[in-house]
Amino acid sequence: MLRRFLSAALLCIGLWGSGPVYSQDWKSPDSDTSLAHFPVKLVNDLPHLFITENIAPFAIGTAATAFDWAVLDSQNSLAGSLNNWSNHSLYDFGNFYGEGWVEGLGAVGSWSLGAFTNNLRLQEFGRDASESLITATILATGLKYAVGRERPDGSNNQSFPSGHTITAFCFAPVVQKYWGWGAGALAYGLGTVTAAARIAGYHHYLSDTIAGAALGIIIGNAVVYTPKDMTVGVGPGQMELKLAFN
Repeated sequence: MLRRFLSAALLCIGLWGSGPVYSQDWKSPDSDTSLAHFPVKLVNDLPHLFITENIAPFAIGTAATAFDWAVLDSQNSLAGSLNNWSNHSLYDFGNFYGEGWVEGLGAVGSWSLGAFTNNLRLQEFGRDASESLITATILATGLKYAVGRERPDGSNNQSFPSGHTITAFCFAPVVQKYWGWGAGALAYGLGTVTAAARIAGYHHYLSDTIAGAALGIIIGNAVVYTPKDMTVGVGPGQMELKLAFN
């Protein structure tokens, strides 16, 4: 029952934190895809970590992480259960997908291909995916050394949060925003496989992966955030009110 609860919590993080519904009409508010502008956008997007869309993934992720850490991590029975499923080839793929260079290659490749083909949307996707990965790497590395939690296998003290999981999940909101719910669902699914692989290999506790998933989603949402514009018109060109909510 407890495992089902935590699995449901992890799923809710993905569903609630996935951001606005994809639209073909959506455009990035920052169309400057030059490398020189990239650090500016990265810094400008940092306050977006605290947008309302991130309240749910933060709250659910924090609660589920704390519960697992306090109650279940000492037993770590989930790792044994996952190993009993004998999905080792799937876990190998999950470990591979969570390597930062895999998503990084896709991000930089998209950015470069978009520039070569003069496809602005592809350029913006590559830029935002790259930004998401860099932010996730900085945050995960800082937390690992700050928290200093020992891994289940005892190899080192960099268990919290799961770097593979935060890498996989920070990619998902960007994929969904640019390419739709189908692609986004696939990205979230691959992130879940990565989290399971890290637990099954005794590299992380479940709480490490839940925290990684929540942080990844928060970062991805921040990178693709756009203000909510509302336009109200009265009569044929008589009055127009436009509000932008940050």
